[in-house]
Amino acid sequence: MLGVKNIYSVSTDNTMKTNTISKTRGNVYDRNLNRITNSKEKYIACIKPTAKGFLESEKLTNKDNVKEELKKGHLVTTTVPSFDFFENSNDILTLTTFERYEKNSLCHILGYCSNDKGMYGIEKYYNDILEKTGGSLSLKYHCDALGRVLNGEAVEVYNDNYNNKSGIVLTIDKDIQKIVENALINHNIDVGCGIVLDVNTSEILACASTPVIDRSNLNNSLQNINSPFINRAFSEYAVGSVFKVVTAISAIENNKNSLIYECKGNITKSNNTFNCSKKDGHGEMDLKSAMTYSCNPYFIELSCIVGTEDLLNTATELGFNKAADFGNGYFTDKGNLPKEEELNSNASLGNLGFGQGSLLATPLQISNCYAVIANGGYYNEPTLIKGYIDENEKFSSGSKQTGKKILNTETCDILKECLLNVVQEGTGKSAFTSLFLSCGKTATAQSGQYNENGVEIKHSWYVGFFPYEKPQYVICIMKENGISGGIDCAPAFKEVAEEIYIHNRIEN
Repeated sequence: MLGVKNIYSVSTDNTMKTNTISKTRGNVYDRNLNRITNSKEKYIACIKPTAKGFLESEKLTNKDNVKEELKKGHLVTTTVPSFDFFENSNDILTLTTFERYEKNSLCHILGYCSNDKGMYGIEKYYNDILEKTGGSLSLKYHCDALGRVLNGEAVEVYNDNYNNKSGIVLTIDKDIQKIVENALINHNIDVGCGIVLDVNTSEILACASTPVIDRSNLNNSLQNINSPFINRAFSEYAVGSVFKVVTAISAIENNKNSLIYECKGNITKSNNTFNCSKKDGHGEMDLKSAMTYSCNPYFIELSCIVGTEDLLNTATELGFNKAADFGNGYFTDKGNLPKEEELNSNASLGNLGFGQGSLLATPLQISNCYAVIANGGYYNEPTLIKGYIDENEKFSSGSKQTGKKILNTETCDILKECLLNVVQEGTGKSAFTSLFLSCGKTATAQSGQYNENGVEIKHSWYVGFFPYEKPQYVICIMKENGISGGIDCAPAFKEVAEEIYIHNRIEN
């Protein structure tokens, strides 16, 4: 049923009434200057209590309510399905207003408002800018003491900066965002996230978290046991084998990558035994084969060869243990990189070597690490704000950065070849597509948390980049309480990558 709004108030004298029909906050745009907020039109019909107004109200599905108010002499506003639902006249005026959000889209990035104040996400941290560039659309008319519109009185529309073009421009690509959101649904990533980064700039092109926030009924989300208010893309998790690239990078950069190791199904360090995913062992492994088949004992041994100092230095350079800063106090989690004194045994160092122990990282940090490999060794801070639009639709860019070269190009080439093999022959086969070559890595991370049956909850990961020859996009998919990265997340990676490719988003 269409909503009806009675917009009069009683006074003791004939007076001019001003009634606000709609308010806007400043716009939020995507990187291509497509509106993300205020993008969906909503039509409001203002019906005067005249014979024609009464007659035309027959077209409405909620006509009884409207007629009752019109009979009282009140001006009535009601939503209508289209701008031309009524013919505009002195008796009926239809106004174009805007709905703030597209349903369920970008809810963790944009956030939401309460009582016209931003409470989460961009709405919260950029509230002052969005408030300042907002506006309102109001009606002005004379009425008597009972709120009845005076005969012959015109209803004036007062536009106070209502459709101002000013706003914030995000790095988000609206089309890629929709691709990621759909892929999470299609592959049952009901508690998890998906991120797409620009390989060369680390601009966030898409960021989706599930479950979504029900902005139309926040109480529903408050009652949801899966905590929709958490942006999982910016939250810290156990990461498992996707961290193995960090151990490999440290080994290569420090000329300690020549290890040939025979995997027999387990390895013991400091009286602690670690099992391989292949119970009877992988046999003889080098760096490429160990990455391809995600051999834990190999990377435990390799981390002990690399050593605590070099491994921690590499992880720090790659941005672990550092929050992303999106400005105005908007920070992600920083994760947890163990301190050197915590890694006081080969067992604790080995745990870090394959991404376990006390190590925590955000999906954004993991994505950015793989961007460094993909772009040939340059580190960029992840960004979400691209710039600003003024009332004349003039764009001004935000702060720009120059990537810092932290890895040798040869190191990245070795890792790219390893990660290509993961997709073609190893644990990431579910991400393979015939359309192009891609690189990637799976993980099934132990969380240290247990369900009601005493079974440990594991988080599934897949992170990769494409095209292999000239990487442009990093995609990270993470699912809480999953089966494995190859089963849960690699197919979602494949869908996102193929959709980006099919929609001609690859530069030659």
